[in-house]
Amino acid sequence: MGDHSPTMSDYVSGGYYVLKAIPRPSDLPSSVLPDTLLTMSTCFTRVVCDIVQLQWDNYDDVREAIADEAREFGIPEAQIPELVSWAKEQRNTNYLVYSEVEPALELRQRFITNPATHVIGIGLHTSLLASFESQLDKDMNRGTGLLELVNEKRAPADGGHVLGFEPLGFEATKFHSWLCHYAPDEAHARFGIRPNHLGLIDGLNAARQVNEYLLETGAEQAIWEPWLILDYASTGT
Repeated sequence: MGDHSPTMSDYVSGGYYVLKAIPRPSDLPSSVLPDTLLTMSTCFTRVVCDIVQLQWDNYDDVREAIADEAREFGIPEAQIPELVSWAKEQRNTNYLVYSEVEPALELRQRFITNPATHVIGIGLHTSLLASFESQLDKDMNRGTGLLELVNEKRAPADGGHVLGFEPLGFEATKFHSWLCHYAPDEAHARFGIRPNHLGLIDGLNAARQVNEYLLETGAEQAIWEPWLILDYASTGT
């Protein structure tokens, strides 16, 4: 991939996410994007969150949300009681996202049947830590949900397969993406940067260039950084 193969000790973990790869939406026209996209942005895909939060939440208060999330990821209705018991037993340190990769992997392997599901880890290059901190005021929650993980300064877990980089804007506990700004075609035209087979960017330097362009051209108020995207497991390609 572009630049050189990333060294995990140069990155800090931003957590582990269970999400679905998606067909490129019809309202996202592009001459350079592939037909299948992998993105962290909830503007486009579904990311497991209610199941993560069950460790703390009262199930009766979130019953409908859990049922909806289970359907989205192909978890049989008959397995929901087992899923709830499992989720309650977790010892995650973050309310919003898995702080360790193991429970995310177990969730996928034990319960999820949707073939587009991936377990994704994200990493921020250590040279960008000061940039991340300088942007906290752009988020109404000052990075809550992600800041705690970044501050731990733990490298991403071993075993992740590098998929590429995605310029992401963290705002109100969710991510925006360069996809939200139709930036792939613009980046290709201006900088010669072409997305890879999953719609990600090969190489940190290229991803930084796109991220800076987004900041210069009016991306929404968010903490924008180019994040390394790692795949720990997927039920499909």
